[in-house]
Amino acid sequence: MTIFSHALIFALALGVIWILSGFIIGAVDRVADRYHKPGFAVAFFVLGILTSISEISVAVNALFEGVPPVSAGNLIGASIVIFCLIIPLLALLAGKIDLDHTITWGNLVVALCVIAAPTLVALDGDVLPEEGLLLVLLYIALIYYIHKKRPFDETVGNTMSDVRKELIQTRRATAVDFGYIIGGAFLIFLAGNILVDESIFFTNLLSVPASLAGLLVLAIGTNTPELIIAVRSALGRRPDIAFGDYLGSAAANSLIFGFLPLFNGPFLLDTGAFAISFLVLALGLSLFAIFARTKNELSRGEGVILLSLYVSFLSFQILMFL
Repeated sequence: MTIFSHALIFALALGVIWILSGFIIGAVDRVADRYHKPGFAVAFFVLGILTSISEISVAVNALFEGVPPVSAGNLIGASIVIFCLIIPLLALLAGKIDLDHTITWGNLVVALCVIAAPTLVALDGDVLPEEGLLLVLLYIALIYYIHKKRPFDETVGNTMSDVRKELIQTRRATAVDFGYIIGGAFLIFLAGNILVDESIFFTNLLSVPASLAGLLVLAIGTNTPELIIAVRSALGRRPDIAFGDYLGSAAANSLIFGFLPLFNGPFLLDTGAFAISFLVLALGLSLFAIFARTKNELSRGEGVILLSLYVSFLSFQILMFL
């Protein structure tokens, strides 16, 4: 096939993820809309995992293809996209994101540390199974920390029970919605396989690290569910639901990253690209924490600052490999 054909297939796979994500989010919205203050917790755990189906698809297919660096780059890049592109975009669309009553300062700091952990693991370029296990344990500890006043099995059991009732047993969400979620997830998985294959082709063609494709391109493509939630939440005046999803999705990236060396074994990453990623993500998370601490909100102006950081990161990465 020609280069144009490969590019077209890559674009079509991203388009499939974009369209099917809309169907999935449309059904999942019915769950989130039922909640107000508890909505953050539901969005964090339930929406966070469901909107990570694209990242899970890329991770599984990357393991099958024997190229875990593609998924590793995707997961770290996705967290950068969430905090330096999508959350600021939501702030611009909604006017601001009110963080008061959404999450406590202590919980936010712990969550941000878990989100930053994969970049620390990637810094030396050698990802080990014991480091993967540590990331999985950190995610479990985060769940416990956020819900330490309630038993974990009770929290998860009650949440999943509500989800099941909302998706299957209520008039607002029918078996058709459930079918959208299952069918859409399956097709997104197939699209993820295509994305991995085409990413390998282009990284070989351009002689750049495989992780770079995940870091720069797939990171945006696999975050289309979060982009859809940003627009819908801004229009529906529910940015708290969106913020819970984003924090949960970024934390889920750390969990998925942890499974890569556990299933694949040790693998190597390009240290240059991930050193910059660590600095950008650390700065982005620090700025976000400062903004949240000072005003309990993220304003439009603060969103512009984070967006500028992402544009700088993207430009530097592209120039570095030209």
